[in-house]
Amino acid sequence: MKTRLFQVIASRISDYISALGANPRDYFDIQIPPDPSKGDFALNGALKLAKIAKQSPLKLAQEFARRLADDKDWFEKVEAVPPGFVNIFLKNDIIQKILLEKAKDQDLSIKSQNPPQRVVIDYSSVNIAKQMHVGHLRSTIIGDVLSRVLEARGEVVIRQNHLGDWGLPMAKVLWKVGPMLRRIESEKLVVSQELNLAKLEIIYRDANRECEENPVSATACHEVLVALQNGDQRLLDDWKTVTRISMAEVYRIYDELGVLLKPELEAGESLDRNMLADTVTAIQDCKHLTESQGAKCVFLESFKAKDGSPLPVIVQKSDGGFNYETFDLAAIRYRIGRLFADRVIYVTDSRQVLHFAQVFEVAKICGWTTDKLKTISLEHVPFGTILGEDNKPFKTRSGENVKLSDLISEAVSLAYSVVQEKNPSLSEEKKRKVAQAVGIGAIKYSDLCQNRNNDYVFSFKRMLSLNGNTAPYLQYAHARICSIFRKGEYAQTTTSYLVITHPAERDLALKLLRFPEALEMVEVELRPHILCNYLFELATAFSTFYDQCPVIVCNDSIQKNSRFYLCRVTQRTLALGLNLLGIDAPEEM
Repeated sequence: MKTRLFQVIASRISDYISALGANPRDYFDIQIPPDPSKGDFALNGALKLAKIAKQSPLKLAQEFARRLADDKDWFEKVEAVPPGFVNIFLKNDIIQKILLEKAKDQDLSIKSQNPPQRVVIDYSSVNIAKQMHVGHLRSTIIGDVLSRVLEARGEVVIRQNHLGDWGLPMAKVLWKVGPMLRRIESEKLVVSQELNLAKLEIIYRDANRECEENPVSATACHEVLVALQNGDQRLLDDWKTVTRISMAEVYRIYDELGVLLKPELEAGESLDRNMLADTVTAIQDCKHLTESQGAKCVFLESFKAKDGSPLPVIVQKSDGGFNYETFDLAAIRYRIGRLFADRVIYVTDSRQVLHFAQVFEVAKICGWTTDKLKTISLEHVPFGTILGEDNKPFKTRSGENVKLSDLISEAVSLAYSVVQEKNPSLSEEKKRKVAQAVGIGAIKYSDLCQNRNNDYVFSFKRMLSLNGNTAPYLQYAHARICSIFRKGEYAQTTTSYLVITHPAERDLALKLLRFPEALEMVEVELRPHILCNYLFELATAFSTFYDQCPVIVCNDSIQKNSRFYLCRVTQRTLALGLNLLGIDAPEEM
C-alpha cells in the first residue's frame, strides 16, 4: 500500500520539489496518524523542505495538498494543517481495489520489491553439555522470528547456531566423560541410555569445581584441551558423542517450540577452529596488529579506556591461545567469504553489546566488510533479561536457572486448564492439541511482544489471558473467524467481492493493507514486537467490525459476501502473522 501511495504522491509533486532544488525521494516520508480523524496517511515532507525552499512549511504543505487533491480517483480529501502536515484520506474504492489485489497473492503481497539479500542470522547459540534454560529463550525465538520474516520478505536466509562446542569448557567435560565412555564401550552398552544431557551438565559442574579447587585437575583439563586442538582422534570421537547427546535434547525443545533450527545449521566454534591463526595473520597483514605484554591486540581509537587510551581487542593471548573475539572474527570472515553474506545479524543478550561493537570495528578497519560492489552490514540484535515477579532475574526458588523444558511443561499444563474451563465440549485429543499450541504460543508471544531492549516480568497468568495483547487473544480471534466460516457455511472459494459501507469495515480493510508495511519495519528494525503490535491491532479492529457489522445474520447477500471476504482475509493475515512468530493458529479453542 505504501509503495503504491508513494508512486501516486511522487507523480503529483516530484516536479515541484525538483524545481525547488531538492531530491523528491527525500521528502516522501509517509506516516500513519495515531488519530484516524487526521487521515489515513500523513505527509510531513514540507517540514523538512522548508529550509531549502525558503518558504513556510504550511505554505509548502498547502501546495502539496492542492496538487494531490487533483487526483480524484485516489483521494477523498487532502488537507494541509499547521505546522506543515498533509493529511490524506483515501477513497473507499481504492481501499477495496488494493485489498482485493493483495489478497489474490498466496503470500498477501508481503515480499520486498528490492533484489534479495543473503542474510546470515546467528541465534540461539547453546552451550554443549548444558541444558537449555530460560535465558536461552529470547535469543532462540527472536532469531527464529527474524529468520521467518526475512525469508517471507524474499531474502535468502542462512540460519547459524553458533554452538559453544570448543575450548576449555568442552575439555573439562571430555576429561571427566572419557572413562565413562570407555566403560560403556567395553560393556557394549547403548550410550544414549547411559548418558544424557542432564548427566553431562552434572559432569561439567563437577569438573569445573575440581579445576577451581585443585591445580592438578586444572592442568589435566588444559592438557586435554591441547590434545583436542591437536586432533587427538579418541578425544575427537568423544567430542562428537558428547555434542550429539547434548543436541538431541536441544532439538527436542526446538521441535516443541516450533523453532526452525536443524543439525545442518550448526556452526559452532569448532567450525572456526582451523581459521583462527589465519585470521590473526589477516589482521597482521592489514597492519592493525600490535603486540602488548606478549599478546597480539588491535587497539581501537573509537573505544577509549577511562584514561583516554584506546582499548585493546586481544586476538591471541600471550600463551598462544585464542578467545571469543578471535572466534567471532573468524566467523565473520567465513560468513562473508564462504557464505557470501550481504548482511550478518547476531541475536545475543545486551551484555555483549561492547564485544560485538569492537569485533565489528576490527572487521571494518581490516576492510573485510567492504568490497568494490557492496558494503556488508554487521548488526547486533541485543535484548534484555527475563525477570520474575519479584523484578529479579527469573530463577527457581532454590536460585537456579529455570529449565526451558520445565517452563514449557508448566505453560502447557496451565493452558490445558484454561481450555478445559472455556471449552469442555472439545474432545480430549483436541484439548491437548490446543493446550500445546496455546501454552507454547503464550510463552513465545509474551517475550516477542516486548521491545527486545527491555527487561520484562514473566507472568503465567498474564500471558495466558484471553484479553489484551497476548497469544491466546490472537489465537482466539483466529479460531473465532474459523467458527464464523463453519456456522455461516462460507466456502473459502467464494468469488472475491468487497464493498465498504461501514466505518468498521473501512478501518479493518485499512489495517489489513498495512500488513506488508509492518513486516518491512520488522526487517529494517529487527524488532518482532512491531509484528505483535500489528496483529493485536488487527485482532482488535476485527472484534470491533464483528460487533458492529453482522456477518452470518446479514440479510443483504452482497454485503454478507463482502463481510465474509473481510473475515477471510483477516483469518489469512492472522494465520500468516502468527506463523511468522512461530505460533500455531488453532481453528478451535
